[in-house]
Amino acid sequence: MKRHFAPETVSVIKNGTGSTRREFLLATLGLTVTGVVAALPGRALAASVIHASDAVKQFVAVSQAITEHKHLDVALAARFYEVLAQRDVQFVPRLAQLAALMTAQISAQNFLAKASSAGLHDFLYQIVTAWYTGTVGDDYHGTLVAYKQALMYQTVSDGLVVPTYCGNGPIWWTAPVPDEHDGHIEQL
Repeated sequence: MKRHFAPETVSVIKNGTGSTRREFLLATLGLTVTGVVAALPGRALAASVIHASDAVKQFVAVSQAITEHKHLDVALAARFYEVLAQRDVQFVPRLAQLAALMTAQISAQNFLAKASSAGLHDFLYQIVTAWYTGTVGDDYHGTLVAYKQALMYQTVSDGLVVPTYCGNGPIWWTAPVPDEHDGHIEQL
């Protein structure tokens, strides 16, 4: 004998949170798909930086030669290149001239001397200034490209933190917590 219940008397058992397992699984699936879709542009950007254009690679090589920092951030270099090229229509041809002056293992001093003799002294200083200050342009319309990553802070990073409103530098809370037994406290 089958029992027939009226539709209003049938209840769905909830798990105490106001939703069923099926609703939970559908919501989880929706969040997962959203996360995957949101990550796709970031992967495309990362792929474009990894396979940077020849002009950006040329800019990185010139920057490494003049700053004598061999491990420059390629994504940051691409951003510097983009902003410098937007501000100066002669940037790309002058960069090509600088790249032609480079030789393997050239020192920054020799590179500066060659650039000066070619009339590119101020242009070379524009690139160095951008890397060390993190800004492009020295007027009121300058563009901030990097703050924490500016090279002026890397040269003194063993003794000074990047100046901010907190004493531990920007995004200090992302650093691992120091070990209480590392000996630094006993030295004070």
